[in-house]
Amino acid sequence: MTPRVPHPAQSRGRFEHFTLTEAAPGVHAAIAGSTGAAVSNATIIDTGRQTVVVDTFQTAQAAAELRNAVADLTGRSAFLVVNTHWHSDHTSGNQVFADAAIASTRTTLDLIVANAPADLAEYEEEIDGYLASLRVELESGDEAARAQSRRRIAGLEQIKHAAPGFRLTLPNVLFDDRLEIAGDRTVEVLTYGGGHTDSDAFVWLPEERVLASGDLCWTRLHPRIVDGHPASWAEILERIIPLDPAVVIPGHGKLAGPEVPAELARYFRAVATMADEVRAGADPSGLPLPEGSENWDGPERLRDGLKVMVGRRV
Repeated sequence: MTPRVPHPAQSRGRFEHFTLTEAAPGVHAAIAGSTGAAVSNATIIDTGRQTVVVDTFQTAQAAAELRNAVADLTGRSAFLVVNTHWHSDHTSGNQVFADAAIASTRTTLDLIVANAPADLAEYEEEIDGYLASLRVELESGDEAARAQSRRRIAGLEQIKHAAPGFRLTLPNVLFDDRLEIAGDRTVEVLTYGGGHTDSDAFVWLPEERVLASGDLCWTRLHPRIVDGHPASWAEILERIIPLDPAVVIPGHGKLAGPEVPAELARYFRAVATMADEVRAGADPSGLPLPEGSENWDGPERLRDGLKVMVGRRV
């Protein structure tokens, strides 16, 4: 694969809404920045013949910047976009890539449709209401709570900016188990079922041993679990461990190495036990965090998520 001369912005690796990091030759992770337009990560893969994009951020403005990065890095537009799961922070930028094929599992397509805003005007009103409540929270609580509110406000303001032009753009290439993209490198899109959601896919590059995991993997962050199935999540990660990835591009957080799937499998085994304890009447706020995660960011995502997840399944 012939290396390309970097664009000046690409050399720095920094764009307004994300930072580009090379995971392997021709494979770049777009790591979400602090503007709120992108809160999850994306991946750009040059197959040598075509370009594959994994996930599209939560706003059109971040997705447009991602599209520009694709052109800078590969000299072509995306041939295929992969939606790893239905959550809007990974799929709302699809409209910017409407000229590409968009792949997902059949279940993910159904979930995107089921959870899409039915009325954009009502959706904008909901955003305004949530923004107002978060601004009230800024006046109270400890510094950690205020910092969380500030992050959420930034994201919602970016979503509000994108909302008037939002166009639901759905996957049109559906698969049940796997999808392989031909090129100078092998690109496999796989699903082992649902863990983070009812259906999760990931992208695997076997020669480079690079895993673009979607939200099956988070690094140094307590994952969002409200739509999840912790025991099944652990099982999926245990199936990924034998792949022995050299680099993990997580759905959220920084690039990491082969330790992440095993670390998170243990974490979700512990979370499954915590969920059983909450069903039996335990208060999530009084339960110890899973061993090894005590210093991860966002413990409230776990504790609050346990309440919602357990309540959803009662």
